[in-house]
Amino acid sequence: RTLLLTWPLSTVTCLPPPPRIRPHGSLPTLRQGEGIPGQVTLDPPKGLRANVRRAFTEITNNFFEEHILGRQWRKIIFGVCFFHAIIQERKKFGPLGWNIRYEFNDSDRECALLNQNLYCQTGHIPWDALIYITGEITYGGRVTDAWDQRCLRTILKSFFSPVTLQICVYFAPEADRLSDYNRYIENLPLIDDPEIFGMHENANLAFQRLETMTLINTILEVQPRSSARGGGKSNDEIVHKLANSILAKIPECLDMDEAAEALFIRDANGRLNSLTTVLGQEVDRFNNLLRVLRVSLCTLQKAIAGLVVMSEEMERIYTSFLNNQVPNHWSTSAYPSLKPLASWVKDLALRTSFIESWIMRGQPKSFWISGLFFPQGFLTGQYTLSPLCYVL
Repeated sequence: RTLLLTWPLSTVTCLPPPPRIRPHGSLPTLRQGEGIPGQVTLDPPKGLRANVRRAFTEITNNFFEEHILGRQWRKIIFGVCFFHAIIQERKKFGPLGWNIRYEFNDSDRECALLNQNLYCQTGHIPWDALIYITGEITYGGRVTDAWDQRCLRTILKSFFSPVTLQICVYFAPEADRLSDYNRYIENLPLIDDPEIFGMHENANLAFQRLETMTLINTILEVQPRSSARGGGKSNDEIVHKLANSILAKIPECLDMDEAAEALFIRDANGRLNSLTTVLGQEVDRFNNLLRVLRVSLCTLQKAIAGLVVMSEEMERIYTSFLNNQVPNHWSTSAYPSLKPLASWVKDLALRTSFIESWIMRGQPKSFWISGLFFPQGFLTGQYTLSPLCYVL
């Protein structure tokens, strides 16, 4: 234990630091070992042109220009780099691009290029083997969804197949030097059309909307949270009052024990109305959400009063209240909604009021389908009920 505590410090003071150990000349050496809060990461560049440009900056002249396949080899390299950029950029479309978000990285591209170099040493291109290794192992090894795997194979064959070696406007350029390819890459469009990713224009609208919301949320998070001077309320007072307001608007819970007797009338075959089953499921879902809200609100009020420790989760809820946003802790337990916090709470009160009316007064003549927690369950129950009503 003594050696563990004394040896690192003595080593730092006795040994001169290597000249290239610092990421920047202005950063002190000792500070690098003290664990500065934060970290340095290397994210993939945004945009198709930037992604392909980065790939070609890591390719040497010898590897690119001196190969037995000649111009075909250079087109293969370009196709793989373009394919890598395509599957990276599809992630920006969220679930529209990939069902599951995969962390493809530069090592996948490097491994694919090395495999192609290994299999093409004889001057012959074994397309079937290379497509299988690249699509099923190098990249496909990260893919867990069957539809994503199918999509990846299709994209790969679009940019890495015998067709890509043909002379065409939108395929690899007819050039022999790495510098020529770099100039070609610099002339690629700065703004990527969604069609290049196999996506509709509406997918681009969804991406732009998400980017806008991310930017707005980031701006809100960096805003100072200082209290107003003079007679203004502090942030703690604002959040505490808002928590009290929400608690007053939502019910304690929804109780099926108080349901009207008409809901439990059985038919001649002893079967319960399927919509009563749907109601019970809705009550369970809403009660779970109400429980999450009450526990978090009561805990937040205690944390503001100093009775309990302000946890990281409570801090996020605190910040969301100040930004009029629904906390993520609530969204994960709730139905899909894009409303801000005030409208979301009002909407929740209306939904629970509708369910309470259904419980106390029996089955309504008309249903607020969009006010249900899980509308698909209601439709399924209605499908089950219709044949029974018409004796089908």
